[in-house]
Amino acid sequence: MSRAQRLTFLAIAVAIAVIAVVVLVAGGGGGDDEQEAAATPTPTATATATAEGEDATSTPTPTATPRPKPPLLVQGNPRTLRFTEGERIRFRVKANQADEVHVHGYDLMKDVEPGQTVTFAFPATITGIFEIELEDAGLPLGSLRVDPR
Repeated sequence: MSRAQRLTFLAIAVAIAVIAVVVLVAGGGGGDDEQEAAATPTPTATATATAEGEDATSTPTPTATPRPKPPLLVQGNPRTLRFTEGERIRFRVKANQADEVHVHGYDLMKDVEPGQTVTFAFPATITGIFEIELEDAGLPLGSLRVDPR
């Protein structure tokens, strides 16, 4: 690839970046949905150098943003999970003994086996502070705090 071709690709990449910034800045007068959409990263194609005679266009390969694992509650280390009303509450519980995990206030219960992990996922519809415990053993795993919007 000649120097002129490399400089042309560089100029195109810079032009695309400038246009993207202008579009994002110019479209900033909308509501929260537009701002959230603008803040979400999207996969983009980048110009790459190719060997002589190969096609210079490339097909973008979208990369999925890995979703972080929900917080893990374990026996002997109680912690507070904090959410805002309207959010999706997600957490995991791992127990050393067979028992039933109880989320007070929401009155949700799931059985857990020794060494196994159970996952809870539900909407934050009730505000307050609620205990999460191993019900039969009476052992606290933590608390759930849901703040109003």
